[in-house]
Amino acid sequence: MTQARRPSPLQRRVLIVLAALDAKRPGPVATRDIERVLEKGGDAPVYGTNLRASCRRMEAAGWLRTLRAPNLQLAVELTDAGRALAAPLLADEQARVQAEQRATTVRVLPLVPPGQAEETDDRTVALDDRWHLACRGDYVIRLDGTTCLQLWNTAGQLTRLAGDPLQVATWLQACHDAGIAVRVQVNESTTPEEGTQHGTAPADRTDIWYRQLDTALQAQGISGLTEDIRLSVVSPEASLRALPAPARLLHVLRDSPEAFPLAAAGCEDDTEAALTDLLARAGFTGDQAQELQWHRIRWPK
Repeated sequence: MTQARRPSPLQRRVLIVLAALDAKRPGPVATRDIERVLEKGGDAPVYGTNLRASCRRMEAAGWLRTLRAPNLQLAVELTDAGRALAAPLLADEQARVQAEQRATTVRVLPLVPPGQAEETDDRTVALDDRWHLACRGDYVIRLDGTTCLQLWNTAGQLTRLAGDPLQVATWLQACHDAGIAVRVQVNESTTPEEGTQHGTAPADRTDIWYRQLDTALQAQGISGLTEDIRLSVVSPEASLRALPAPARLLHVLRDSPEAFPLAAAGCEDDTEAALTDLLARAGFTGDQAQELQWHRIRWPK
């Protein structure tokens, strides 16, 4: 009846440590070493007297065998009954630690731009010790939140591997490393190109932005955004193409022969708050907005 009792929290921790050490190197373990392992594990501090007393109770329960090491330090080892009791405790603890690690693991998906990985040839990739031939791998997120990996070969044959998000991300990384094209999609597809949007190169919206800004400034009584300025912003020289639209506009205004390319009809104090808000919504940074207000607009005295 004594052996049927459940171990205390401290006894569980000791049994888990002994089971983990026993799996690496069977044999006696000094109680002082157990104390150090428990301290490193971030658990509540364990005092030597409490640990030794707990080991004596586990010996009485038939879980441990106590002996003296050659240096006369107290040591313990698992009995067969203790090993049978400790094994599931260790498995549960390892599963708990793994779950915590997976919950905080960040995996960045390797999205490859078109042309970097061609889909003309099948390549081999090992996923969980199984080999697959594929030319593309799709990370699939279904509407219910579940995930899977779709593997396509050049013959248009499809293989789906079910897994949680981290597992599918790991598989996708393996495909990427094997030189297989990868992508991410919502919901499963039944043909290789289903859902693919062709001819979707990003459109330049600078012209729309410019016209909207001009309309909004004129509503505040500020004019001067001419057609020549628009062309310089919408179709800039090569050195300006990488700049955002507000930075392009300021660059063009700085090069204007006029000291103040824009002109305001009203008082600056009456317009300042509305103009600051307008420029922020148009994408101007604080410094850019100040430059435009103070140095590019002629305010009436």
